[in-house]
Amino acid sequence: MSAPRSVTVIGGGLSGLSAAFHLSRRFPAHTGARITLVEKSQRLGGWVESERVRVKDGHGHEADVLLESGPRTLRPASKAILELIHLLDLTPSLLTVPRSAPAARNRFLHLPDSKGLATIPSSLPSLLVSPLARILVPAILEDIWRTNSKESKALSSDDESLDAFMTRHFGSAFARMFGSALIHGIYATDSRLLSVRAAFPALPRLEELGNGSVVRGALREMLLAFRHRKAQRRIADREASAYQLGPIAQRMTGVSVYSFRNGMQTLTDAMAQYLENQGNVDIIVGDGVSSLTRGSEGSVFQITTESGKKIASSHMVSALPLSSLHSLLSHTDIGQTSIPVPGDSTPATVRADALPPPPFPHPALSLRSGRAGRYEPQLPLSHSGTAPLPGYIPSSTLPLLPHLLANPSSSVTVVNLVFPPSDAPIHPEGFGYLIPRPFPDYPSPLGSTLGILGTVFDSCALGGQDLPVPTTQRPSRFTKVTVMIGGPYGTPSPDPRTAEFLPTLLATLQKHLGREERLPEPCIVRIRKHQGCIPTPTVGHLARMEGLRAVVKEKWGESAAVIGAGVDGVSVGDCIESGRRAALAL
Repeated sequence: MSAPRSVTVIGGGLSGLSAAFHLSRRFPAHTGARITLVEKSQRLGGWVESERVRVKDGHGHEADVLLESGPRTLRPASKAILELIHLLDLTPSLLTVPRSAPAARNRFLHLPDSKGLATIPSSLPSLLVSPLARILVPAILEDIWRTNSKESKALSSDDESLDAFMTRHFGSAFARMFGSALIHGIYATDSRLLSVRAAFPALPRLEELGNGSVVRGALREMLLAFRHRKAQRRIADREASAYQLGPIAQRMTGVSVYSFRNGMQTLTDAMAQYLENQGNVDIIVGDGVSSLTRGSEGSVFQITTESGKKIASSHMVSALPLSSLHSLLSHTDIGQTSIPVPGDSTPATVRADALPPPPFPHPALSLRSGRAGRYEPQLPLSHSGTAPLPGYIPSSTLPLLPHLLANPSSSVTVVNLVFPPSDAPIHPEGFGYLIPRPFPDYPSPLGSTLGILGTVFDSCALGGQDLPVPTTQRPSRFTKVTVMIGGPYGTPSPDPRTAEFLPTLLATLQKHLGREERLPEPCIVRIRKHQGCIPTPTVGHLARMEGLRAVVKEKWGESAAVIGAGVDGVSVGDCIESGRRAALAL
């Protein structure tokens, strides 16, 4: 394939950085292609942000502590990330957690209206003595004895929420306790909204393999893998051969999770530095895109930034949040549009940028398909983008795309706390804990409670990131935790900006940890509010995204792509893979 004349990537988060990186490798300077990356904020990397701070207690102990405000760990499953680590020579920066480590083996739940933590069983012996066995054992047996009736076959052939899927297989108590807690930790949303086929495609596959039972499907898959391990190894090797992994795959043997000594920003900074060193790559930061059109001949994308820069590009990749792309495409230079009102000869004038955002909680919460625990997300056509409001004529020659506002996004408040060294540990050894959905439901109105989703024990999971400062004192270890707040609970109360917030948070953590004594005063507190940071792929997401891609291909052409967390998945690996795939397909 001949090199494109020019490619513009809009959005400098993980997906956009990945797309620009792989485009620059595929079309280096000698091909004549020019690549432009445009980012509205002053920095690249999106929600990934690492900060190293110096902390000190009242006894002279000091340490350089790493704080993460976004994602903090990675799993070895993503070959796209491992490829980046190899290509960018980041292997010396790796910090790995083996599967045998307490952070890998010990994970906890805090049950609402209780005190202390319950260890999630990780083996059969631990299951038999666990207080959670009263829910886990009946749930497993319920699924094992399931038969694949006509009704269950019909259900399994369609998409449904994760909560509905788990309720069908394991019962409502299991779905509430374990399913909702899991989703709090990954998506910061309500498990009753989340598409099981989009978020956990392995579950429907195991259901089919087990003839209606997930547990039987998992056992059968393990047996088949053992019987055909040589063939499975060949398949895995063939899949891995599509990536340039070098020796990094062997480094990940026995690893549960990993990160970098200087945090996740190591990865995004390395991609940004690589791009800056390429002669045919232009990086624009602090200047968002204000309009996106096609040239009169229809073959060139015309991109105008907020500062007035004009960029003509033969190819274009949008890595914007889908709601931002919707706003961009809906923008009109005249600022208003006339909408006929029935029974009125004079059209009403409405600002195009005043269209109401999708409501949250999502309408899926109040719309049932008639089966218990099953939800169908629906939005008015004017919200989903499948049909613009009557009389609305966008100034852009690019057609509006469907489903850009079909999914809500969760907002999360991240609180980093660093406690001074102490004789007794503040928390048990482990990765951290999650909290299930409260009973009977999330508090109403939204924002009437603190709304903790979970807490990560960073010092245990990635203690190697923190460095004690040599002093006359004996080196002591500070304790670092990160608390995630918000999502389906709404804005936390008390407000994080008030004096009441920290005492309330510390008292709540004390209860969660089952401590009699108060927690010590933190040496440092960092609070960050991430607005709309995690898209929720609701029921039907895969079909909608298939329709979105088809419209992009038909209306925008083969020279355009729409990618990102709202399209291809929210994990770091999903975003990196999304950008890589788009770069190789253009």
